[in-house]
Amino acid sequence: MLWLALHFPSLGVDLLDRLLPEPVPVALVDSEGARQRVLQMNALAHAAGIRPGMGAAAALALLPALRLFGRDRAGEVANLRRWAALAYAYGPQVVFLPECFPTLALELGGSAHLFAGVEGVARRLRRLFQDLGVAVRVGVAPTPLGAALLAQRQDQGCCVTLEQWQHDCLGLPIALLPLPEATRRDLAALGLSQVKALWVIPREQLSRRFGPAIGQLLDRIAGVAPDPRPPLAFVPKVAMTVQLPAEAESWLGLRFALRRILQDLCEQLRVRAQAAQAWRLQLILREGQVTFSLSMRRPSRDAEALLALWQSHLEGKPSPAPIRALRLAAVDLTACGGQQQGLWEDAQEEALWSFVERLRARLGAAVVVGIVPVAEHRPERAWRRVAPGEAPAGGGNARRPLWLLPAPLPASLPVPPPDQLERIEGGWWDGQDVARDYFVLRRPDGSRCWVYRDLRGGGYFLHGYFA
Repeated sequence: MLWLALHFPSLGVDLLDRLLPEPVPVALVDSEGARQRVLQMNALAHAAGIRPGMGAAAALALLPALRLFGRDRAGEVANLRRWAALAYAYGPQVVFLPECFPTLALELGGSAHLFAGVEGVARRLRRLFQDLGVAVRVGVAPTPLGAALLAQRQDQGCCVTLEQWQHDCLGLPIALLPLPEATRRDLAALGLSQVKALWVIPREQLSRRFGPAIGQLLDRIAGVAPDPRPPLAFVPKVAMTVQLPAEAESWLGLRFALRRILQDLCEQLRVRAQAAQAWRLQLILREGQVTFSLSMRRPSRDAEALLALWQSHLEGKPSPAPIRALRLAAVDLTACGGQQQGLWEDAQEEALWSFVERLRARLGAAVVVGIVPVAEHRPERAWRRVAPGEAPAGGGNARRPLWLLPAPLPASLPVPPPDQLERIEGGWWDGQDVARDYFVLRRPDGSRCWVYRDLRGGGYFLHGYFA
């Protein structure tokens, strides 16, 4: 068995950086105790001299522009569980390693050859999380704990055979092992720095001095003892909730965060071979929440196109109160394995429907509609509104215009030649009987009009225009 571990060394601060609309120095601090200390920092804060373990007051004195945030471990765990669904695209089992937090381990099994080997899988996962804006380290070993320890090393590493791993793991530094801090200090006081120094100590003596857990840990790392772990369940819903680093007052404050959420959720849809035809966005306020829905003609998992639709939908709609958090969910999922497209026609059609979707998002679904013909002689009743793109049941009448006036207008026109007439009579069954002779008239300005003569009341009337 072979495992690939994904270790996220700066997960908390990376998640914050993904939500901030502009680069600023950021540091995470512990939220326990009277004196707060820096746990993680982004590149801007590190370049200014901020380091882990530094007191929060000292960090602010060194860099007044530094923004401090408390660590949200529950949020980090939620992201790891959601990203496990992305890793499932490359292997049959993904497990969580809390002792090496934040780390996931993916069992490669027989799937590596589908992606050009172990290096192919590692390369794809690095690129995936790089696109999501999250730093990741990769390690490969025959045991999940061994792969996690290799992923935590700065130089990283890869070992694919159990025999070679049982030899190589002896050179790991003890500082990497997930041990209690007191045990770590005791081992350092004895001058023990590598795993091989522990391995040669008889297990009875090791257990008597440091407890049985350390021997069991070594056996699980080396693959001598089994290390069963429950696989992470595949998350049934495609949804994500994030706390904003700062309260947003308008759409501009939401756009950057919403884009990051869409990138994450659309990647999940790609892994599931699905697309979403409808989305629900909940804006969590200081008190209460506001919900918006977005429906589309065709399912989509294009993050940039969806962001443009949400922008059209939300722009100009004021928020009743500052927004503290977002929750976005795909609520209408359909299978989407992908399809081959043509070079020109499909691209033009896609651009057209993208424009229609933006209009519907901005103006409302009830305003932007299509029309189809119905079996009716009277022109004002011969069409009905449908959703854009809905195919008509039958063909229309090409001699009639689609642009009809709300009500016919009286017109002073000469009598047309008889061979240009279209006589329409009917409607006695519903009390709206008509008797008209229609014809086409071209005005001096070039417009083509549809005109009729009322056979009962007399007079000429303008009824519509041809495009």
